[in-house]
Amino acid sequence: MSVNYKLPRVQELDGLSILNTPTAATDVVLDNGSLTIKDATGASAIVLKASDLLGFRYNAYTAGTPNVVDVELAAVVLTPGLAGQTIFALTVSAPYVQNFFGGGQETRAVYIPRTYTVSIDTNPTTAELRDAFIARINSDPSAYFTASAVGTKVRITSVSALTGQLFVEAPALSVITQATAWVAPVGTTTEILRYVPNSTLVSGTYNRYIILHRSVIRHNAVSGLGVIRNATSLVYLNTAGAGTAATVTKLTSVLDGSYTPVADYLGCPAV
Repeated sequence: MSVNYKLPRVQELDGLSILNTPTAATDVVLDNGSLTIKDATGASAIVLKASDLLGFRYNAYTAGTPNVVDVELAAVVLTPGLAGQTIFALTVSAPYVQNFFGGGQETRAVYIPRTYTVSIDTNPTTAELRDAFIARINSDPSAYFTASAVGTKVRITSVSALTGQLFVEAPALSVITQATAWVAPVGTTTEILRYVPNSTLVSGTYNRYIILHRSVIRHNAVSGLGVIRNATSLVYLNTAGAGTAATVTKLTSVLDGSYTPVADYLGCPAV
């Protein structure tokens, strides 16, 4: 089955800069208390007062790591005979698999969990229960994960890092552990194209800054004046750019307050 994914995105983006060949000296400028970040066209994409900066998060590019979850079945009670429990269920869901309505987690249209129900015979073993779940999962054309045997465990492996973390509900007394933690992808072409659809400026992989800052907007609640709100801007730096490392160093120093000369933060020229 073809599966679509929809990772979270900034819903109210205040500014966006994409730099394919960044130059630290000209693309990131702090002067007279104002921070200017240009884009690939040379235009000033983000202009902020240094005093409005609230915080930032920097992430280097990563393709992400698919989640792997182990379900240990060794302690599950298997009572022989018709008097015991003969039907068991295992449910798997993920937050960022897009459902047929076209929505994702942010629209509350989360993909329907996949539930697998199996039955066992009158002389059951843990291996039989394990293999029954594995066979049922791997025969499901709508599954966005695969299953394999690791001892008495069912190992569930996501087919893509884009699914997000897997959530598993298993039979009573099962032990669920994270075999491989999920790592969210950062700076992929797919991610950036959600902000600039069909842009010819997007190519390759990118490091990403999420910058939190104050922004003044007009609002009906205050006649003739502005209202301050918290806003978010994004900066993407192409990993292949010769000046990317220097630009990362400079922008990080500006955002964390270690940039010199300090006078550039203060709205007056350096002496």
